[in-house]
Amino acid sequence: MKYIHILPQHKYPWLEVLYSMVLDIKPKVIVEYGTEHAGTAIVMGLALKELYEKKQHKGTVHTYDTFQQQSKGEIGSSPSYNIAVQNIQRYGLQDYIKVDRGDFFEFCDRPNKDFDLLYFDIDNDGDKVLEMYKGCVENIKQGSVVIFEGGSQVRDDVEWMNRLNKTKINDVKDAVGYDLLTPNQKYSCSIIFDKEKYSL
Repeated sequence: MKYIHILPQHKYPWLEVLYSMVLDIKPKVIVEYGTEHAGTAIVMGLALKELYEKKQHKGTVHTYDTFQQQSKGEIGSSPSYNIAVQNIQRYGLQDYIKVDRGDFFEFCDRPNKDFDLLYFDIDNDGDKVLEMYKGCVENIKQGSVVIFEGGSQVRDDVEWMNRLNKTKINDVKDAVGYDLLTPNQKYSCSIIFDKEKYSL
């Protein structure tokens, strides 16, 4: 993994896993919701850069956030569009990452979605994961892969999930069929894919 040593500083300990998954899946179209400061977008962009340099594989990360305003169910900060763009430019990844404003729930409701890999991190809870699955299940059946923040039991028991009485992600695990990519830890990561099409 050529660029693993320059991944951005981040609270998530599984960025190498995300990088590796992009190398394995070789997506042409990555859609991300929850840009924040573009940390995970940069990780995926670096993996796409490696794929292009080694195999002339062309892919793009289309990353979206509500930027300076809150969407339904969000509890975190409202990140800055300009900071996200500046971070991407600092890594020289403008050709691999496109940033725009976008709402995750509108995306889930949209017909004829086009993506090979969807990554989302929007204060995830069980209701959001289930809404995503209902909106993207046909894409998954056709070979698209979904990766999302959360999925462990420890993550389900964080303070804000309990305080706000959020639906546990584990409560919808059987309905959406996700697999945990990380140990049972606070900052976890999970994946949904058609096991007849991939061996990940």
